[in-house]
This record gives sequence, structure tokens and C-alpha cells, in this order.
Amino acid sequence: MLVWLGVIVLALFVFLGSVLGTAFAAALGLLLTLVLVMWPPTGEAADLWRAAGLALPAVAVLGFSLMRFTEVHLTVYAETSSQLRAARLDALTGTLGRAALEEHLGKTAVYARRSGTPLSIIVTDIDRFKQVNDQHGHGAGDDVLRAFAKRLRRNVGGLGGTVGRWGGEEFLIVLPGVPRTDALALAETLCSEVERSALAGLAVTASFGVAALRGEADSPAALFARADARLYEAKAAGRNTAR
Repeated sequence: MLVWLGVIVLALFVFLGSVLGTAFAAALGLLLTLVLVMWPPTGEAADLWRAAGLALPAVAVLGFSLMRFTEVHLTVYAETSSQLRAARLDALTGTLGRAALEEHLGKTAVYARRSGTPLSIIVTDIDRFKQVNDQHGHGAGDDVLRAFAKRLRRNVGGLGGTVGRWGGEEFLIVLPGVPRTDALALAETLCSEVERSALAGLAVTASFGVAALRGEADSPAALFARADARLYEAKAAGRNTAR
């Protein structure tokens, strides 16, 4: 009986939490007290009931302490995890932020070198973005950035790619397992889509620079530098293109 009583009380705390568990344990204790008062047991049964009456508060205190400890630590863990996720994301666009993006690119490059698989990246930004802010306001500029990020994510998600905001209006797309020819084709598709459809109600264009990891001696910094240089080539060629 004592074992079952302990199991029942602990189960109340597990399934109901510390507050409701305490309430139900108190109700159970009150019920036990009423039983002892109204129908006092005799003989061995009396000893058993008295032991149960003494054990119930101890088990209830133990259950409350354990559940409260668990709830507090789970809450702290959830809040910490949420803060860490938020710290990794760009607040405006919901894509990876600069630090998380650099970390992801570094890890992806290490894997690509070890496995011998291709890795391509695309550096892109919105053409003449300053004019968007100057003519329509920074609120409209923010809307354009959010729409641009959404368009990028929608197109690269199926390829296992990752999109992040490098800074300002510049974004980086990491494409593990994708050779440069396919990455360039994707960049050209994105370029055409942005030109054809308005972003947040505004007609804008974007330019794209594409590069691929070259081998064991290549580094993420060198890879990004080549893609960034090709982005500037696209700008010099008149913008609204991919290189």
C-alpha cells in the first residue's frame, strides 16, 4: 500500500506539475485524514494507515521538490536555447547572421575537402539599394530585404542550401554538394525571378557572384573573396546579372 501511495503521489507531480501536483496531493491527504477519522482502522490495519498518513507528506514534499527543480531547469534551458537561436539569426530577415554564417561556411568547407564533394557559394545583393531607402524610406527597404531573403530561401531550400545575411543588403548562399555550373544556373534563375516580380511591391534587381571550392589548399576566406570579386564583375557589367 505504501509503495502504491508513493507511486500515485509522484505520478501526480509528473503529469500535473508542481502546483497542481501539490493541490492533488493535499486533496489526497485530506481524504486519507477523513477516512482515518470517520472509519478508524484497528489492529494491523491501523498501523498501516498511520504509516501511510506519515509517508504521504514526505512523498509529497519530495515530489514537489523534484518537479520544481526540473521545471526551473527546463525553463532556463528553453530560454537559453531560444536566446542562442536568436543570436544566430539575423533579426530582420530570419536568415543566419554573419557570425553563424561564417561558422557554417567553415564547417561545410571542411566537410567538402574531406569528402571530396563540391561546394559552391553565391554572394548577392540588391542593386542600387540606397536609392530604395532614399526614395521609399528605410521601412520599405527593410520590407524589400525580407522579401529578398524569402525568395532566396525558397529557391535554395530544395538543394540543401543555406542563406544568410552577410551585412547590409548583401547575402551569402552556401550550396554543399553543388558544382559551380549548377550554382551559376541557380544564380541566373534567381536574377531573372527578382527582375520579373516585385519585392515588397517595388521593382528592383539583384546581382550575383558565384565561386566554388578549389581543393585542399582553398579556404573559406579565399572562396568568399572570389565570389565577392565576381559580384563586383556583375556590377561592372551593368548589374542585374550573374557571374
